[in-house]
Amino acid sequence: MLLAIDVGNTTVVMGLMNGNKSFDVWRISTKNISTEDELSVHIKNFLDFSGYKPSSIDDICVASVVPSMNDVFKYYARKYMNKNPTFVKIKDVNWIEWNVWTPNELGADRIANVISAKENYGENVIVVDFGTAITIDILTDKYEGGVILPGPRTAIQSLFTNTAKLPSVEAKFPDSPVGKDTITNIQSGIMLGTMFAIDGFVSLFEGEFSKRFKVISTGGYGADISKSSTKIEEYIPDLTLTGISIFYSRKNESTFS
Repeated sequence: MLLAIDVGNTTVVMGLMNGNKSFDVWRISTKNISTEDELSVHIKNFLDFSGYKPSSIDDICVASVVPSMNDVFKYYARKYMNKNPTFVKIKDVNWIEWNVWTPNELGADRIANVISAKENYGENVIVVDFGTAITIDILTDKYEGGVILPGPRTAIQSLFTNTAKLPSVEAKFPDSPVGKDTITNIQSGIMLGTMFAIDGFVSLFEGEFSKRFKVISTGGYGADISKSSTKIEEYIPDLTLTGISIFYSRKNESTFS
């Protein structure tokens, strides 16, 4: 089995993969991992809970947008698995054309999302990933670029941090778009504002490329916003992990072919 790991700014998502399909997925706060030994304890506990042994893991592949964490995963793989982990890197994805000015700036999670979209849907797909930041990626017959905007939790925290009286609130949709108190005012502005931003961008992209896109989403806040969106057709919670697994498989095929 492959242990696929998506290292985000807020959350680390780990999944056991078999044939590019996940069958056990665990999440942990990124700030709760600072050494390879701590990581080992978390992974062992997850495996024990699910009825597996550490020896069940054949290899590890990581998509990380937190460079300071990369050594933790390297040291874990070497110390506890006697292996060098594979990291998702754009230079190894030669089956997709990256039509952007600076491909090396593209986050590993976005690369994995595009790989998964390409593998499962082919062309003309838009991927929306709801994380600490929301990323929107456009795939025609090539990768065309996209958009980054603040995620709901990030936007709420920004209001809380930079204003004197606004509270930190739960990132959820209010019952009505018309806020009746400070909390529902913020929730309406952030959650509905995010939804309308996503739908608006998709409409702009469809006009820009003169075509209709299939729009899929993933990420922590994606489920709720996707239900309310008029453009998002499908929410896929394990999209990034699937992309990591596909990357690993394709890289090994090219390595050993």
